[in-house]
Amino acid sequence: MDWQAKWIWDKNEPSPRNFYWCARKTFDAPDKFEHIDLHISADSRYSLWLNGEYLGFGPVRAFTQNWRYDSYDITNYIKPGKNAVAVLVQHYGIGTFQYLDAPGGLVAQVNLDGHVVAATDSTWKTLCHPAYERRTPRTACQQAWTEAFDARSEPTGWRKVDFDDSRWDQPVVVGEVGCEPWGKLLPRDIPFLTNAPVYPVRTIRTRTVKAPEQAWGINIRMIQHPEDKTANPLAMIGLVATMLYCSKDTNVKIKPFYCNCKALRLDGADLDKDTAQAGVDICAGGHLLVADITIPWYHDSNFTLIIEGDGVKLQSPLGKDAPTPFAVTSYLPSTDDPSFVSAWHAEKAEELQGIPEVRAVTLEELYEVNVAAITADADDAGAEVCITEPEAMLVANDNATTIAPAKDGDTEILLDFGRMTTGFLEIALDAPEGLIVDFNGFEYISNGRHQPTFTLNNTFRYIARKGPQTWRSVIRRAARYATLTLRFPDGCITPAKFQTIKFYEHTYPYVERGEFACSDYKLNKIWDISRLTVRLCSEDTFVDCPTYEQTFWVGDARNESLFAYTAFGDYKLARRCLKLAGESMWRSPIVESQVPSGWEDILPAWSLLWAMGCAEHYDFTADKAFLEEVYPDIRKQNFNMRRHFTNKEGLYEMEDAWNLLDWAPMDTPRQGAMAHLSMLLCAVYRRSAKVAETLGKRDDAQLYIQWADELKSAINKRLWDENKQAYIDCIHADGTRSSVISQQTQTMAYLCDVVPADKAELFMSYLIDVPEGWVKIGSPFMMAFTLEALDKAGDVAGVVELIRKWWGMMVDDGATTCWETFPGWFGEWPARSHCHAWSAAPAFSLPSYVLGVRPAAPGFERFEVRPFLGDLEWAKGSVPTPHGNIDVNLKRDAAKTTLKLSVPEGTTAIVNGKECSFGIHELSL
Repeated sequence: MDWQAKWIWDKNEPSPRNFYWCARKTFDAPDKFEHIDLHISADSRYSLWLNGEYLGFGPVRAFTQNWRYDSYDITNYIKPGKNAVAVLVQHYGIGTFQYLDAPGGLVAQVNLDGHVVAATDSTWKTLCHPAYERRTPRTACQQAWTEAFDARSEPTGWRKVDFDDSRWDQPVVVGEVGCEPWGKLLPRDIPFLTNAPVYPVRTIRTRTVKAPEQAWGINIRMIQHPEDKTANPLAMIGLVATMLYCSKDTNVKIKPFYCNCKALRLDGADLDKDTAQAGVDICAGGHLLVADITIPWYHDSNFTLIIEGDGVKLQSPLGKDAPTPFAVTSYLPSTDDPSFVSAWHAEKAEELQGIPEVRAVTLEELYEVNVAAITADADDAGAEVCITEPEAMLVANDNATTIAPAKDGDTEILLDFGRMTTGFLEIALDAPEGLIVDFNGFEYISNGRHQPTFTLNNTFRYIARKGPQTWRSVIRRAARYATLTLRFPDGCITPAKFQTIKFYEHTYPYVERGEFACSDYKLNKIWDISRLTVRLCSEDTFVDCPTYEQTFWVGDARNESLFAYTAFGDYKLARRCLKLAGESMWRSPIVESQVPSGWEDILPAWSLLWAMGCAEHYDFTADKAFLEEVYPDIRKQNFNMRRHFTNKEGLYEMEDAWNLLDWAPMDTPRQGAMAHLSMLLCAVYRRSAKVAETLGKRDDAQLYIQWADELKSAINKRLWDENKQAYIDCIHADGTRSSVISQQTQTMAYLCDVVPADKAELFMSYLIDVPEGWVKIGSPFMMAFTLEALDKAGDVAGVVELIRKWWGMMVDDGATTCWETFPGWFGEWPARSHCHAWSAAPAFSLPSYVLGVRPAAPGFERFEVRPFLGDLEWAKGSVPTPHGNIDVNLKRDAAKTTLKLSVPEGTTAIVNGKECSFGIHELSL
């Protein structure tokens, strides 16, 4: 790109929190032209329109110094004469798990037949969007802010050509392309994502509800750490206080909601939280309520309080002139601090007023609206629901669902989209002015109750202007189910007419090249939910889940890459993820756990799985250029592992790291020598040696083999427990040996080839038959390694058995996507996330182990076919490769099993030691 555009931004503040900024420019196009393109980027994200028509969303996530831009062919959107580019920039103003905090900025350029006709500079027209409420809570600690939009304040038609922007502001020019902090501006490296409409399939329930009388929210992190805009976990040590005033004796319910509330005190006495939520009798007058919001370690902290009681009002303990009803302590060194002790034991408001660390909560620190708090547990109002044609809004047609104001309460509609989906929501309605539409999306329903995921605010609020209107959210979210609550203005008698509500599904544009089907209906359903899970967790990177986090976890992505290779035959997204992960070593000694992220975190297993993923990408693609690009990062990580994180006993050990492998009670503290990490590192050294050999770096290869041999010896010398005939989980930092034996560690030992040959058969038995007292596998993610190990052991029957058992359980429960964990880790609910791609192992295992297709040479130039029917009557499918699809059709009759195989041109298949070249082959097995 020959950039003539400049980075521009708002004149008032370089990095405002939760900020929405409009920018527009008109330009003229001649009567005749050949080609027009538009190039654009923004920090943090943009939504783009041309002549009022929506074009797209971006840019892809990236580290600031290697920021990305998008290019659109707008030739067919341009008309001769005047045209208008309109951009809405959403700037987070904080770090998230997808983004490192940086100043706001916009850069855009329109080229017509090679000439620049519009480019961002000081002549553009800009405006802080007045319809977006900035005082909203975070969606989750991993994400930015929830959405609250008041259509009555929107500049109507601002995206269109003829809009009068003469009174809008002019931006500040930040600098030329290449200026700090963005550095390089690189082109987008993957296709644009999909934009496919998905409608609800049914209405589950309609009812009238009553919102809580009072729901308050406070941004504690902003108060206690105002200068910190990272996503790093911090301690919150302090108190929140308010006065409850009532004119008569009453019962009041005090409900902390989705927040850290360690303890409560009322008038200086301890108040049990369960008792407080059920209701406390208080006498007329004022009562001091104090909440301990201390938490030693977390990324974000909000205090949300629901108060329900006849005539109960809140007032600041600092007096009537305080801006909000709440007082708060600034960050305190500990709960033993004298100011904390004095405030915690205060019985009256006056006692707080003399403590210097106690101050009023400002309006900016108080949330204007918390939709999750008022919708998650709304009480049934019991009034008649006034709805006609309730199903009209579920489909694209000219009809509408009419909702009239209820006599008592608000109208709640519970929708089912039929399956999990993710993207941008759009509503179209004809409404009375001031109608409030509250959306709350969630993933799971059981026995008529929906699961509220802790701390998740998967919500928006839309306040309607009068008349017909369509509004599209600019924040990506996911759901299978949702409540839509309509709150009519007081005294309103005009009904609302809802035309549609729909998602524009926004996922990586996979083509479904991979196929699998067999005689077992349940396995077919498992394949379907696994493939859908991978699709919904593929955005501009792989993500762990599309609802709660939307985070590119590097270790998850190693497995997700394999799943995408066999389910879709796509390699670009994995390539992007692997390269992006390697970039994280600009600030860390080894690859970080999730990137690009405002949380600077090391999870060593994920770092090692990244290196494995790089080697496997070459196995599946034969992309040597990729290998050459990432090898310097692989080498850097290997050398740092050896030089800085190998202890005197020859084992891997890092001073402080998140040593997770599975959601299960393994003994993996943040310090010490973890067995599974030494085992993984041993395997990574050996895979790195093959990579180095491929690239002609024989000295490196020999060194890696030497390191692997030394590490294997140290593992068997230091981590083996002869009495238990197994490897212990770790050696603690003080030198004590762990007493915990886990199935996870034994699986990794077998898979990573550290088990001596004379014990291999014993360890094969550990893969399924877990001795009493061992820690068992807790997630489908870890189970994927067991499936891999069983295949290595030649036990494909065991693979099928585990898939039927664990993923079949999800199918039996009605799941449309794969759960994050197996039941037992999140209380009464099966999992925290019900769409989690680290769990989609059958998308890889069924074609690789049942159809039996796996590469024998890079890029499938040679491939093996080792099919397994077991108790199946037939199985068939297609395994995509860079050379084309490998089609497999297996059938068994009384006499024999027949394999029909298509071999792509330029490849050779190996079946039972026999080579088969290009063409269709039919063989008896």
